[in-house]
Amino acid sequence: MAKNIQRVGIENGRAAFAFEAVKKAKEDKRIGKFENYRSYVKKMPSLIQVNGLGQALAFCYQKEKEYGAIYQALHEWFQEKYPHAFQGDKKEFVQVVINLPSAEYRLWTMEALALLNWMRKFVDGMAKENEEKEQ
Repeated sequence: MAKNIQRVGIENGRAAFAFEAVKKAKEDKRIGKFENYRSYVKKMPSLIQVNGLGQALAFCYQKEKEYGAIYQALHEWFQEKYPHAFQGDKKEFVQVVINLPSAEYRLWTMEALALLNWMRKFVDGMAKENEEKEQ
């Protein structure tokens, strides 16, 4: 029973964070078109699965606007979830990820995919809200 409660708490925390990240991206005019952001959030899990988390983050790191917002959301989530990994010298998020031991790297990959799954759900919902307002 305690494991189930812990899992629900983790999922709720992930869901709440994902909702706020997508909402922030939707309201931030510097990010670009929300429709592009929506598309990129939906593509990001495939990008991670095909290329690996480090490669996907490196791609996002070089981009701006929509991919930059996804990178920033992942960075904030991991900084909140694993603060010990970010202590010490001020390394860039992608630098922290590519230097992880293999087992941790796989764990972080699964965590990123889980967060992006929530973000995908919310980005679709918020896009539908936009469509309804325009009609």
